[in-house]
Amino acid sequence: MAEEFVVVWTVPSEGFGDDCWLMVKHKRRGWEFPGGVVEDGEEADIAALRELYEEAGLLGVAKALDFGLIEGGCVALVEVPQSPSPNSWQSEDGSIDEVGWCLEIPEDTAWEADEIERLRSHDWSTSIILGS
Repeated sequence: MAEEFVVVWTVPSEGFGDDCWLMVKHKRRGWEFPGGVVEDGEEADIAALRELYEEAGLLGVAKALDFGLIEGGCVALVEVPQSPSPNSWQSEDGSIDEVGWCLEIPEDTAWEADEIERLRSHDWSTSIILGS
């Protein structure tokens, strides 16, 4: 059975390692990771890249997939070439108020701190590594 949704763990390609990741501020749910429904016939890595572009306006490279971090879903590790900035930006997606880089878990998040920490500290070498 294919995964129903994908969550995108987005990190910059260089310079910050595991200390910096991207989140979007949903109008109703608060800060969360980019992601959404995997469409019929779509692979999880392609869905992750599509959702990241739709919600954050960023293009990236899917590096790994993990199907065991979130029940019923897949988490994709995506690297983007943009340098992190303390300034947030607007999304083209009408359900997203803003997009921003995080160094700490934000307030008003749709995720529990332990869930974010699980993604933040995940050893991606144990996941499905994608070719470049």
